[in-house]
Amino acid sequence: MWNGKTQTCIVMLFILFTLKGNAQSLMSMMKRPFNIIETGWERNSNQDLSLIFTNHDFCDYYVYIVNTRSYSIRPGKNTMFTIHKGSNAFNPFENPSSYSFYRGAFVRKFDPKFPYALPVKNGVKTAWKTDIRESVKTMNFYMHQGDTVYATRAGMACKTSDPRQLLVYHSDNTFAAYLGMDENFIVPGEEVMTGQPIGIAGRWTVSISYFFLDENKFESFQITGYPYSHFMPVFRTTEGDVVMDEKRKYTAVTDDDLIMKDMGKGERKRYLKKKNRK
Repeated sequence: MWNGKTQTCIVMLFILFTLKGNAQSLMSMMKRPFNIIETGWERNSNQDLSLIFTNHDFCDYYVYIVNTRSYSIRPGKNTMFTIHKGSNAFNPFENPSSYSFYRGAFVRKFDPKFPYALPVKNGVKTAWKTDIRESVKTMNFYMHQGDTVYATRAGMACKTSDPRQLLVYHSDNTFAAYLGMDENFIVPGEEVMTGQPIGIAGRWTVSISYFFLDENKFESFQITGYPYSHFMPVFRTTEGDVVMDEKRKYTAVTDDDLIMKDMGKGERKRYLKKKNRK
């Protein structure tokens, strides 16, 4: 006969083995989609030769090159460097094994007090617990399968290998990864608004991880382990903007101030004008 401790261990092992084949895991989401970055050479009228990286995604990528300078790749065409006619300039990309790609760009103005919305409707109570299926800090929210999931912050939807996944790239270069949804309403390249319905919760409801590409992990052009840092956001609730205690229920507040946090002046005017028409 198995005792309770043995049964718990077996369940934990089953979950961990299931995770390895789970396309909804954070690690699978962060892999660079196939052919997402295209490389090629272009020559101008002066016969200068430029290396072009075309980013077919909607978020930034970081090109890490061993023992030399590295580059950020914005969506669209990026000129990595130019060899002028007659020059013998060094090509840092000559050896394909010497560089690799990571989603994101280094955060310059990270604000740990920036308020986020909860992934539930305004006025609804929820709590979170640590998602033990993920190897890094991920919040699994108390909801029911079939419930609507709401965006916790505005941003741009990136491409993912699984259409049920949603990866949102925020204006400060942080990410929110939404995992475990049965359905994703958002398509890559779509601008997501705070509080917008984004999907349907799955069997494990929805799990969200917040993180950024950490410059400190690339000291002296040498990567030191996992390149991202994860953080716990401040959420807007009826108790104010708070870091939520695990397993304690809070009531969501998604007000106009929160929705407009990432908007420019013109966007705010249009949002308020549209709202006042209703």
